[in-house]
Amino acid sequence: MRPVLIALAVVAVLVLGGVQVVSSLALRDAAQPGSWVRLVPAAIAARADDLNPRWPLPAPLRMVLARDALASGDLDVARRQIDALPQSRDRAELTALVAERRGDAAAAVSGFLDAGDAGDLERLIVAEQNAGNVDAALALQKAMIERLRGERFASSALPEAYYRLGLLQQAQAYQVPSGSREPYERRSLASYRSAIALAPFAERYLVAAGNEELNLGEYDRAERSFRRAHDVDPTSVDAITGFGDLACRRHDPEQARAQLATALKMNPEAPSVKRLVAELETCRMGQH
Repeated sequence: MRPVLIALAVVAVLVLGGVQVVSSLALRDAAQPGSWVRLVPAAIAARADDLNPRWPLPAPLRMVLARDALASGDLDVARRQIDALPQSRDRAELTALVAERRGDAAAAVSGFLDAGDAGDLERLIVAEQNAGNVDAALALQKAMIERLRGERFASSALPEAYYRLGLLQQAQAYQVPSGSREPYERRSLASYRSAIALAPFAERYLVAAGNEELNLGEYDRAERSFRRAHDVDPTSVDAITGFGDLACRRHDPEQARAQLATALKMNPEAPSVKRLVAELETCRMGQH
């Protein structure tokens, strides 16, 4: 019996030793100068990434191997290492990254949603929007919100997701003639209000709602939104320019100029300040 135990112990030591060697090789580039693993040629160390998935390697090491293979562009090796991982959010994220590299957008989105990876999904949404595919970006944003709503610990990400949905809906409104924008603008405003309900002291959500309320002619509500934004952050130049824009809409160019003067002192390069300068020109001509 004792020889069997000794043999098993030897095998265990060899396996553990093998795992340690493989771990060291996989992390060769991060090793300290002068350590033994730095003496191993990089080409040989790189073969650690292509280990048989049946080897009993710990999951963290497999994730390192998969990420290394992704970084080097070897998607087949990455896929083999990922397939050997247990089901987890990390596996879902890595699967999505491989799908994205292979141009499979649907699988990438599904994987990022399964992983609850708002950052990578947001990157795909921005890419769709920058490519002019606002409808596709909207669909992804809504899918992300649905997933976040089902997560217990997604409270910090959900208001931002609603805010970004509002921005996309606003962008969608600008794609149609001005006389047909109201339904899109109301959806955008509803999204901003959802963000505010979850994060009532977020100045930019309040400003966004105020600007959309201006677009819809809801001037009293816009004033309340800008007032709340100013109360939350008295240094908010966007709240001040919101008051200026509101004064223009109410045909009060003198008040608009006063708000613009304040905003110019705060930040003359702010986009909202430059926009108010242009708004004041139309205000003088009585076009509001």
